[in-house]
Amino acid sequence: MNTTVIIAQIFAFIAFVLYTLSLQFKKKSKVLKTQIIANAFYALEYLMLNAYAGVNNSLFGISRSVLFYICHKKKKKCPFYVMVIFIILIVIFGFISYTDIFSTLPVIISIIFFLALYSEDMKLYRIVAAIASILWIIYNAAVGAYVGIVDSAIELTSALIAIYRFDIDRQTLRQRLMKRVKKLVKKDEK
Repeated sequence: MNTTVIIAQIFAFIAFVLYTLSLQFKKKSKVLKTQIIANAFYALEYLMLNAYAGVNNSLFGISRSVLFYICHKKKKKCPFYVMVIFIILIVIFGFISYTDIFSTLPVIISIIFFLALYSEDMKLYRIVAAIASILWIIYNAAVGAYVGIVDSAIELTSALIAIYRFDIDRQTLRQRLMKRVKKLVKKDEK
């Protein structure tokens, strides 16, 4: 590994720590602020690896998070036309940076993240984060972002933990588990 690749992996690690932490915040404003910084480090990582689809995605991630942060602070929903413009730009830049089938993954990820944030439903956002982590594992493997593979796997775990912490009704889950245990015990008694 040359120095450029090593530095890229360091940037990936910093971005990963920030992004993983962001998923554990309940407040949207904290999530967005942390992800602005994380995306800046991801952009540097992909730039150093000449993975321009990843750079584009990260730059759009910064823009997306800034836009939604401003709208959130003003307690207003971002205008629909802004979402349409962003998605068109994401597709155009994705087309420009297209190198192979894997370079379409950051485009897909960017679009689904944008739609999830536009919905203002943090539960949906966390589900999308889990799906996106799986897609990032594939992309990172394809472009040689080795730390990114591990990062994405841990981000997937973090997203699943956040879903469990914030989105699953634990009382209902406990009740379901107890019913299943009782059924199993009854079967064993017969």
